[in-house]
Amino acid sequence: MKESYSDYAGFTPSEQSDVMIRLKVLAGEIYKERAYAEYILRQMFPSTAVGEYLDLHAAERGLTRRQATKATGYAAFYPSEETHDSILIPAGTIVSTIAGMRRYVTDSDVTLSASQDYVTAPITAIAEGADYNAVAGMLGIIVTPVIGIGRVVNGSPITGGADTESDEALRARVKASYETISNGANAAYYQSLAMSVSGIGSASVVGGARGAGTVNVYVLGSDGSTVTAAKLSEVQTLLSAERELNVDVRACHPEEIDISLYIRLKVQPGYSFNAVADQVRSAVEDFIDGLGIGRDVLLCEIGELIYHIKGVADYKFLESYGSDCAISNAQFACADVITVREV
Repeated sequence: MKESYSDYAGFTPSEQSDVMIRLKVLAGEIYKERAYAEYILRQMFPSTAVGEYLDLHAAERGLTRRQATKATGYAAFYPSEETHDSILIPAGTIVSTIAGMRRYVTDSDVTLSASQDYVTAPITAIAEGADYNAVAGMLGIIVTPVIGIGRVVNGSPITGGADTESDEALRARVKASYETISNGANAAYYQSLAMSVSGIGSASVVGGARGAGTVNVYVLGSDGSTVTAAKLSEVQTLLSAERELNVDVRACHPEEIDISLYIRLKVQPGYSFNAVADQVRSAVEDFIDGLGIGRDVLLCEIGELIYHIKGVADYKFLESYGSDCAISNAQFACADVITVREV
């Protein structure tokens, strides 16, 4: 712009001149408009749109962004003395994990009678998010003191917590809706309905599962675990409201298939076998648990994962202990015993 002005005017204005200040302001405005035009262009397509613009593309496909949900479970409260009177544990009692990083609150009043060794209470995370999911035995701190109660523990996992669906995850669902057009009478339609429920991370559909005119929809939580009865009921309510005429649609828990593997591992010089083995075990468990419903467990995919872990020199699966496993649309794989031994 400065060169063009100089060509037409026959001289170059100084940096402090009124003309140069005007040119700089104009150049800034032009740049801002071009940047905004490029931004709008990116929002025009689902493959590049982000945020609220991606939500609009999803809405055109009948999809909505899944919202964050709170994890739920049960906490067992134990008395501080062997002999005790009845102890009321009021709703709103706060407990936390042993590390104190995640807190949960009891949902209702429960009473530990004099004849009981412990009593369980339903609990809910104080905030939404997948970080509040916890394995059994993680609880250990009573934040809100209850006279007569000595300890707390969760005997079963705390599940159901989910983060707000990311742009990447929503974009994948939008793209999938174009690949398999939902017409209200196919598996993609019911799968899309189930996946629109917050807290659902995987769904599959089996037509004719209970005879002609029946459809079973199998669902898993966002953390790869079996959903609660309340969440399954929520999916069922949606399916019943949106189903085709004369079709019996049922939301179901898929069958869990435990996967055990024996891995012979060799590490590169200078690396600790135990450290690398822990990484391999954790990566394999996360991979299997994240497959979702209907995904086969293939050793070639697991091997590719192991090979790219830093410090791995070589590996081998002991086939007599584990092999490829076919998973039906009514099943999901779950890591059981993953054994890693040094070559």
